[in-house]
Amino acid sequence: MEKVDTVLYCVKCDEETPHTIIYIEDEIQRIRCNKCNSVHGINKKELLEHYTVETVEHILKEPFKLSKQLKDKKLSIINSLPKRLLTKPYRIIKEVKDILDEE
Repeated sequence: MEKVDTVLYCVKCDEETPHTIIYIEDEIQRIRCNKCNSVHGINKKELLEHYTVETVEHILKEPFKLSKQLKDKKLSIINSLPKRLLTKPYRIIKEVKDILDEE
């Protein structure tokens, strides 16, 4: 998930205002006007479903990615591995919380 802040024309405000755009897998999922809070895009339930699918796919690919990194970089990755394993659940929880806090 990626958040991008930008300025867009808002139909409700009838002017250019700051907006937050949420992307999942390079697709716009939601656009929110930061002035009037009007939202365009899919609803929160659909957003969580897309995020869940993306996250599960990422988790399933992670062992293969780590295996390749271990083969390529050998010992240099071993130092960062414990930190990555410990912080990943917290990063995922933060992203889910951000989705739930939207709107």
